[in-house]
Amino acid sequence: MIPTIPYELHPGILEHIPPSPQTIAHTSVVCKAWRRIVSAPGFLRRCHARHVAPVVMGFFHNSSTLPRPFIQTNDTTSLSFRFPNDGNYSWTFMDCRHGRVLLRNGRRFLVWHPVTGHYRLINAEYSHWEEYTEKNSNVALLCVVDDNDGHQVCCQQPTSPFRVALVHNDSWGHVHAGVYSSLTGQWSLPPTSVDLPLLCDIRVEPCVIIFNTMYQPVNDYHVLAYDMDKSTLTMFERPNGGNARLMKVDGGGRLGLAAVEDLTLRMWARGAYSGWVLRTSVDLGEAIACLSKVTLPKVDSSFLVMPQVKIIGSAEEGDALFLWTMVGIFILCPKTMEFKKVHEAVKGMEIVYPYTAFPTPASW
Repeated sequence: MIPTIPYELHPGILEHIPPSPQTIAHTSVVCKAWRRIVSAPGFLRRCHARHVAPVVMGFFHNSSTLPRPFIQTNDTTSLSFRFPNDGNYSWTFMDCRHGRVLLRNGRRFLVWHPVTGHYRLINAEYSHWEEYTEKNSNVALLCVVDDNDGHQVCCQQPTSPFRVALVHNDSWGHVHAGVYSSLTGQWSLPPTSVDLPLLCDIRVEPCVIIFNTMYQPVNDYHVLAYDMDKSTLTMFERPNGGNARLMKVDGGGRLGLAAVEDLTLRMWARGAYSGWVLRTSVDLGEAIACLSKVTLPKVDSSFLVMPQVKIIGSAEEGDALFLWTMVGIFILCPKTMEFKKVHEAVKGMEIVYPYTAFPTPASW
């Protein structure tokens, strides 16, 4: 005899069906019980939530050229943010993941949920960080959960738990690290320090988080790996090239690198044993109309220090690269190699922090 599934488990099972109108209609005629389930309030929302993926809605930046620190690039949903107003501190954007934003002012950090305006202040007061400065350090914002459903909770619930990872090096080249947990309100014990190559410092650039390991760019073509589960620090080399950004590849499960030299974009993936493997090479002069014909302006010193193309950001799951060019700011989808212009060229736009969110029912 085939055992029957308890009725109370049916709603959770049916939430895994594709949320198309045809599938919902076919499911509703199977039996009266299933019709009640798919017609119940909230079922369609939960069903969509299991199938929808977060999308890039725009990016935050620290450029003083533009009046607002957020540029929306996706028109499916209208965004209205309530920016934090905590005293007279000058906050700097440092990271953006799973619907929340991390800002810094000296040894103070602010975790902000833009949609609700909720924020939380953190102090980096720790005995091992006497020489901590903004110049030779970086911080990252992490979820406590690792699955897609948990990330959606982070996007929608401003009070869901989080972690903040910090790495910095002192004047002797020793690297220190720690993780703050919102559950305990405490910083973790520091791992054993690792030494940087001579005359190297941690770059103040966005890192990549893969399976609780923080991959942080370092000068002289190196990468620092901070394994927060094992509390270890290691170093390895990356392909040469100054105009580069770390990113995720293969659906977010592997470390990658994108670099531009002149008008050629190259993308690598790092294997567990094979090292870095070049996967793609793209001529941006052919991919972006008129880019190869643009000459650098001789009268504007603000643009003379910028290359014709500069990688200024990567979405948290590696599904979008942001490129600054003389003809505007573009989003590149690495999977399809499609380009989309999202803004005009802006002076001083060195780094952007892409903001991703789960689409709302209005956009469905």
